[in-house]
Amino acid sequence: MYKFLSISSKSNSLIRRHQTLSSLSNPSNYFKNQAGSKISSGTPNGYSYYHPFNQNFCFLWSQGGFKRFFSSGYVPNGSNLRRLDGRGSGVVNGRLFVRGFCSENSREAMEYDVVIVGAGPAGLAAAIRLKQLCRDKDVDFSVCVVEKGAEVGAHIISGNVFEPRALNELLPNWKQEEAPISVPVSSDKFWFLTKDRAFSLPSPFNNKENYVISLSQLTRWMGVKAEELGVEIYPGFAASEILYDANNNVIGIATNDMGIAKDGYKKDTFQRGVELRGRITLLAEGCRGSLSEKIIKNYKLREKSHAQHQTYALGIKEVWEIDESKHKPGTVIHTLGWPLDHKTYGGSFLYHMNDRQIALGLVVALNYHNPFLSPYHEFQKLKHHSAIKQLLEGGTVIQYGARTLNEGGFQFSLEEQLLDVQLAF
Repeated sequence: MYKFLSISSKSNSLIRRHQTLSSLSNPSNYFKNQAGSKISSGTPNGYSYYHPFNQNFCFLWSQGGFKRFFSSGYVPNGSNLRRLDGRGSGVVNGRLFVRGFCSENSREAMEYDVVIVGAGPAGLAAAIRLKQLCRDKDVDFSVCVVEKGAEVGAHIISGNVFEPRALNELLPNWKQEEAPISVPVSSDKFWFLTKDRAFSLPSPFNNKENYVISLSQLTRWMGVKAEELGVEIYPGFAASEILYDANNNVIGIATNDMGIAKDGYKKDTFQRGVELRGRITLLAEGCRGSLSEKIIKNYKLREKSHAQHQTYALGIKEVWEIDESKHKPGTVIHTLGWPLDHKTYGGSFLYHMNDRQIALGLVVALNYHNPFLSPYHEFQKLKHHSAIKQLLEGGTVIQYGARTLNEGGFQFSLEEQLLDVQLAF
């Protein structure tokens, strides 16, 4: 059994550099030298996949043919990697050791039927549904998801009141498959805050039969379900470029180059990004995705659809571990009013999750009039409100984060235009 330098998509790169040309010229010595090393990411049959690179040489090896791999390190079926250079392209798919010259400007390309950017709930749900349709129709489309976070769920910042209706349709057996959804909403309160008091108002929400969850944990679980269906997920890679053909149609994306110094010069460790080419490219980047904005501008989609200007908010969240006597799993509280003034749109939320944890956050629309307003400092004020402070006393902050949110603007339909460019949002 051969030993290879493992590539797992849980690592932070698809490409690993091999440090000496001598190892490349004699791969058998390389494998002997690696025989004592432990590989963290295995495959179902006990093999791990190695892809050593050097500045001047590139080679691929697979005992049973080149294969792609899961983010867990597993190797599913594949054989779609192509190496592109100035002279054209060639498919690497065989039982023999393949070695070829490649220039510094060449970059690897992998071809799929569908390429999805973003392993959030939307991107993973789309990937799962595509694979389910393939199974129902007895066809096999390759689906790839690229995610900028170091792992699936790493960039999901949301304490969440979750309505399971869509999940019931997508994965009806989620309860039996141990989805991290276990805290039903037990009470639903809506407060108007002044500086010193909290006034209860009728709740505008209907959270009956909903759940309080960690959206990050749910996303990780969805990633596992997607991989079980054959979706290939590559965390740790930021999609930085849209690929076009000669007719200005979208044909995929490219990941960012690595090994670039702060001054913009290429370091000795420089490696080009990887091209992920797809018949369909689906952008699920979340709020104000960089590639989505490029596509909207390039094809003038807002102008064509007469869309309203999109507005945004900033959400700040902390996860606290509080005293057990104060913890009431399933309690949901939303507020408006203080610390924001009547000219600033926003409000706060407080959700009691499991394991003595609560999610506390403040959302502030970014069209606030006061140029000196700091959403971060407004959040600190919120935590000192008498209705909130007594809950946090004796507790500990265990996580915190912030992100932008879509807050308004007519959500335009792009279907007609997107069919022309083989792209979807």
